[in-house]
Formats: sequence, structure tokens, C-alpha cells
Amino acid sequence: MYTFNSEVSEEETIKKSRFIAIGCHIDSEEEFNEWLKSLKAKYNDARHIAYAFRYTQNKQTYQKSSDDGEPSGTAGKPILNIIINDELMNVGVAIVRYFGGIKLGASGLIRAYGGTAKLLRPHYVDILEQVNITCSISNADKLIRYLDNKALTYSKQFGKELTVKAYVKDKTILDDLPNFCNIQ
Repeated sequence: MYTFNSEVSEEETIKKSRFIAIGCHIDSEEEFNEWLKSLKAKYNDARHIAYAFRYTQNKQTYQKSSDDGEPSGTAGKPILNIIINDELMNVGVAIVRYFGGIKLGASGLIRAYGGTAKLLRPHYVDILEQVNITCSISNADKLIRYLDNKALTYSKQFGKELTVKAYVKDKTILDDLPNFCNIQ
């Protein structure tokens, strides 16, 4: 399974229409809707913003697509098919279309939206498992050095203690985690 680490984009022109593929990591439909809202504001002059998303929550998979005014099944479904066939999870993919004046027909739209979604393939990353690690503030520097030496992706939050969300492919990489840390 694959996802995106951050928002990514690629674009191409097909018969004078500009297609921009944008992908991001999501964990919920609400998160996707917020992201889509920001895209609609940024690309408010686009003719269409077709999309699809797929995520898992509580061991259940949710997915949805939209043609955003394109003929039924010609935009959102091809995007969703790429997401499913490429084994993407916890992702949103939107294709922004600026109409170039030449109609593509149903099969042309299917190829254009699906093909543009495929442009995001170089940006796929393995799905990583989130591990929550806590330690006292006095040991924060040691923990951060440890995570940096392991070359792990992580985010940190300081409060009464340091809380780190580390993302690992395999939890065994943390087998030698210093004993002043707690894994949740």
C-alpha cells in the first residue's frame, strides 16, 4: 500500500486543455473536504475539479469520487480506479481542468483524467505506521537525535512532556528505543 507524504502535483496539456493532478495524504472525509475547499479557492477559475479519495478508519475502507460536471463516469471514476489499482490508501487526488476549447468525448475524458492521475506515481511512498512516543522534556534532545539518526519521519509536540508521532514501516526499527521513552 502507498500514500503521499505531502501535497504533490503534476500537470499536462491534452488538446489545449490543461490538467493538473494534485494528491495529498488524508485520514478522514472531513480532512479531504477541507483540502478540496482550499483547492477550489486556489483554482476558482478552473472549469472542473474532479476528484476521488480513499482512506481507512477503524479497519473499514471509505472511498468516493466526483465528476464535478463532466459527463457521468468520465472523471472521478478513472481517478478512483488509479487509486485502487495502484494500491493507494489514505489519499485524496483531484484533477483540475482548464478547458482549452476542444471537446475530448467520453473516452478521451476517461483517458485524460486517468492518465493525469498516473502522473503522480513518482510521488507514492510506502504506507507507514504511526507510533506515538513520549518522553520528559529533559530528554527531548536525546529522543530527537535518536529519531534523526534512524532517518524517521516524525512530528513533535511539546507540552508537559514531548510527544512525537513517528512514522515507521516496521516497528522493529524502534527495538533499541532509549528506555526513557514510552511507546503508545
